[in-house]
Amino acid sequence: MLTYLLNIAFAIASIFLFLNAPGVYDYDYCVLLMSLFIAQNVLYFATNKRKHWLGFEFFFAISFFLVNFVYPVFYAPTERIYWSFFSYTFPDDAVTRCTALAYFGYAWFMLGATRILQLNREEPSEPTFTITMKEYLWFFGITIIAWLLYVATGGLTALQQAYSGGASLRAVGIYSYFGNIFSIGCYLMAIFLFRLPKQRWWFYLLVVLTFMLLLLSTGSRQMTVALTLILITGFSMYVYHLKWWQVLILVAGGSITLFLVMSLRQEGLEGAWQNKLAHLKIEEFWDIFEDLIVNDLNLFVLYDYACYHEPTWFQGMLLDISSPIPGLANYIIANSDVPPQMLHGGDLPTYLILGPESEWGTGTNMVGEAYRSFGLIGTAIAMFLIGLWVKESYYRAKDNVYWYLMYFLLVGHALIYPRAPLLFDPRLVTWSLLLLLIVITITQHTPQIINWLNSLFKRKEVTQ
Repeated sequence: MLTYLLNIAFAIASIFLFLNAPGVYDYDYCVLLMSLFIAQNVLYFATNKRKHWLGFEFFFAISFFLVNFVYPVFYAPTERIYWSFFSYTFPDDAVTRCTALAYFGYAWFMLGATRILQLNREEPSEPTFTITMKEYLWFFGITIIAWLLYVATGGLTALQQAYSGGASLRAVGIYSYFGNIFSIGCYLMAIFLFRLPKQRWWFYLLVVLTFMLLLLSTGSRQMTVALTLILITGFSMYVYHLKWWQVLILVAGGSITLFLVMSLRQEGLEGAWQNKLAHLKIEEFWDIFEDLIVNDLNLFVLYDYACYHEPTWFQGMLLDISSPIPGLANYIIANSDVPPQMLHGGDLPTYLILGPESEWGTGTNMVGEAYRSFGLIGTAIAMFLIGLWVKESYYRAKDNVYWYLMYFLLVGHALIYPRAPLLFDPRLVTWSLLLLLIVITITQHTPQIINWLNSLFKRKEVTQ
């Protein structure tokens, strides 16, 4: 109850902080906003009585801080163009108001994350559902087959070329479908890994880790990061309860590893990466997190866009909403009079910053997407609902395998969410739930399915 009351106070304060934010850069105001963000998180984790404190909120808070508060406080006053990304045109005078908008969105997210239907709801312990070995073997088999088909159809080669500068990540081929199925299979294996008997999950953990290393070797990091977060959270819940300092060590080690991959992944010539590594220098502590910090620019340009245009509502989410149905997004683009960059949340910042002919994307900012789509009130509602979605997924995961899957998918994408479109990957969610439903249905009704197939064949024989 105390956590809930505190977050109500922070949410109310965030309204006044945004409405009274100065129209010019104000260092002290940005420090105040960052301090409130830190204080809110410290109080949230200190007063929250959850047994499993490690989860979506923890990783999301770290990423949100890096994306929205580091640049305004540590670089905007003295080193505006420390990173070349900030050499692009953006409204300098709006930095403080954008930082206030970011805190406004986060405060309402946290309110949603503590808004539960029953304030005294029982803490989930062990889930009441079970995942049988037969069901898990289906996940394993689907993953292996999809991976082999992905490689055979050129998916791995295309991925390697994309990160070495020889191709575009937006290129689509038949391998894309196998890649999606492989990704979902990997997520299912990681999510349900620690629900298996301990003597059995070691082998499958090794399989998942092998795939993570293979993907990391190409320069691709997003899926590896997601699987790592899922495994760490599951391990802490069901195997060994990690202490806060152990988690910080893991986060620091993982951040350095990913920074090295980001720095080296475009060095494709033999021996080039060794030379790059030998001369690699970290001038500032925050350099390690550059890939997240530079996404603050997306918030600046989206806020500026929203100041001169009407809210786009769900138009910017249309391609995300249609993504679960193969081919529908391309059909919408081909038959719409609206520019493609207005139909997908991640494309508008790229268009505004780099122009229409860019071969790579800038990412986006979830609060910026909410503000340009729904305005200030809509931003509060959207962020509140996302927080509520996270909280409900956590509590309902105890009794429902599908909510369990949903929560861990959110955990896996907690670090990427602050710099991603507002609508959480509908294709991943829909296809994952559908695949889980199919596997459970097949394994639980195998005799009935066999009898139905036998009767079907017999009927055909009689007809002939």
